[in-house]
Amino acid sequence: MEYQLEIYRPGSCDKQGCIKVFTSAAPFLPIRVGDLLNATTWGKDASDWKLLRVLNVEHLISEKSGGGIGSSGRTIHRALIYTESMADTAETRNRVRAAA
Repeated sequence: MEYQLEIYRPGSCDKQGCIKVFTSAAPFLPIRVGDLLNATTWGKDASDWKLLRVLNVEHLISEKSGGGIGSSGRTIHRALIYTESMADTAETRNRVRAAA
């Protein structure tokens, strides 16, 4: 199993709007609507958005075939994270999120 987090820039949902992809052999901790993502270390592709809030999380489960004779495919769990830009302030970080 392979796990991927795909973070999309505010207002985008197409492949060109993906600003960061994280890949792991182990599952990521859950990311929920309303969570804040600090993007300051993600490089120049994310430099316009230092602090993002998660608007929606979409899961995509697929199989990727292996190459060569007798190789088995593997399952990929992709979590697509759609975001909005937030002000990078103490007030934003200290705001208590309302219970869902």
